[in-house]
Amino acid sequence: MKLKKIIATAIALVLVVGGSATNVAFATESKDQILIGNNNHIIVPLWDSISDISPFISVDGNTLYPEVYIEAKGTSESISGTMYLQKYSSGKWTSVTSWSFKGTSNVFLSKSYTGTSGVKYRTRVVANVNGETAEVTSVSCEV
Repeated sequence: MKLKKIIATAIALVLVVGGSATNVAFATESKDQILIGNNNHIIVPLWDSISDISPFISVDGNTLYPEVYIEAKGTSESISGTMYLQKYSSGKWTSVTSWSFKGTSNVFLSKSYTGTSGVKYRTRVVANVNGETAEVTSVSCEV
């Protein structure tokens, strides 16, 4: 009987001590499950009215080619906004110039700009589709 009491006390002690310890668990997603598109989108937000916003920038010599493609989910939805060409200087992005756009269903805007050698540039787009506003930036490129 004394042995049963000792075993019961030991089990109770293990449960009390073990139950008070913090359990920690970690989880990571394997690299083959991370979705990366071929148009530099890593995370695609879920919009109500916007199907796609794809800003892009390329360079040929000193000439930059910022562009954007915007597609609404509906064929009669209005699209408006501004595409900004930004440069990286003194640790921050500042707008160099901008172009407005307006359309229905989908809009494609492509411009050119003569850049400065050794400076990084990117395309930033602020778009409004049927009252829903989105802001997207491209990757950067250096002249």
